[in-house]
Amino acid sequence: MALRVHLRRQAGPLEVDPVGVKRFARAVLRGEGLADGALTLVLTDNAAVRELNARFREKDRTTDVLSFPLHEEDEGGLYLGDVVISTERAREQAPRFHNDEESELARLIAHGILHLLGYDHHRPAAGRAMKAAERRALAAFTPGTLVRGTQGGLA
Repeated sequence: MALRVHLRRQAGPLEVDPVGVKRFARAVLRGEGLADGALTLVLTDNAAVRELNARFREKDRTTDVLSFPLHEEDEGGLYLGDVVISTERAREQAPRFHNDEESELARLIAHGILHLLGYDHHRPAAGRAMKAAERRALAAFTPGTLVRGTQGGLA
């Protein structure tokens, strides 16, 4: 088996490098001890994420990342679920987190995948564990590999 990452780009302002995004997502999974499995990353805009947030969480507002864990066996092995990221929101909120757009996208990819793996941040202890896992995951991020036209700076 292998780690498979399916990438769907629907909309949004960032021109991503599909190879770099998939490579980073697989590194996050390997960092959490997974050797096989699959997930789908959807990169889209605020409107699409807001629609999904309203439909599945009954929260009619935009958010940065949504995770839909499945953990079902399919013909190719374990399917972990889907992560949906608003690249528009990533661009908007990057300064708030002292990130450039690409680093914020990396943070959201890691954050969403960790949710698929069962991490959450709703209780203080769980939040600390998730933040530590996020820091470990981001250690695998190499600036200039996720968004075309960046070298770790603003796109």
